[in-house]
Amino acid sequence: MDQHFVESKKLAEDIEGMMSPFSMAVVDSLLAFQELRGITGDILEMGVYHGKSAAILGRRMAASETLHLYDIADYFDRKNLERVGVNIKYNIANTQRLFRWNFRKQKKSIRFCHIDASHMFDPTVHEMAIADYVLANDGIVCLDDYTNLNYSQILAATFKYLFTRSTNLTMFLVTAEKAYLCRKSAFPMYGQFVLDEIRAAVSSRGVDPCLARTDATSNYRAFYLREKEAGETDDIYGRSIYGHFYNKP
Repeated sequence: MDQHFVESKKLAEDIEGMMSPFSMAVVDSLLAFQELRGITGDILEMGVYHGKSAAILGRRMAASETLHLYDIADYFDRKNLERVGVNIKYNIANTQRLFRWNFRKQKKSIRFCHIDASHMFDPTVHEMAIADYVLANDGIVCLDDYTNLNYSQILAATFKYLFTRSTNLTMFLVTAEKAYLCRKSAFPMYGQFVLDEIRAAVSSRGVDPCLARTDATSNYRAFYLREKEAGETDDIYGRSIYGHFYNKP
């Protein structure tokens, strides 16, 4: 088991919230990959509650980086978040009333943006616009509850933004809980990591993963990462598709 993740997970479990061990493993794996690639920058979270996911995010940050937390009310578990040991800026604000000029100091400087706020249609479109504005060229946007059909409006809002706005964001990974997007120019880097390394990465964090892709279209290239189902032995679902993009056997 990855020891850094063990410590991060233990800290996060002391904070009230809804982030699953699976999502903790995926997010930590992506942040660790950024670290290995020398990708630096601040991290932004819109919708924090007490800070369970913020603990996972903060534990992968350098002393020179800042964790910007936004929530509609002061729910922050500051005592436990202090244990993360990074510079944190707490912001009490309704993200629906924030605009690009509020984030001008962060323009194209955020390497990871986690959106977990209202979950409503129009606010999600608005929050994606903010994320697009602040995201660095090699950054990641993470949308919570993307595949939770209790909040099916998140799916609609996501694709409205991607297909009706001027943006170079594209999806590279989907799980049973979240969607992960990057700049189109960064897709080869993140797509290759997902294809070649993410299964081993999350496995080292206590997850038995399966990676799925069942369409070779160039118009939608995201992978689906999930836990294996009972009795499932192969860790790739749709194996024959993969060679179309990556020249893999």
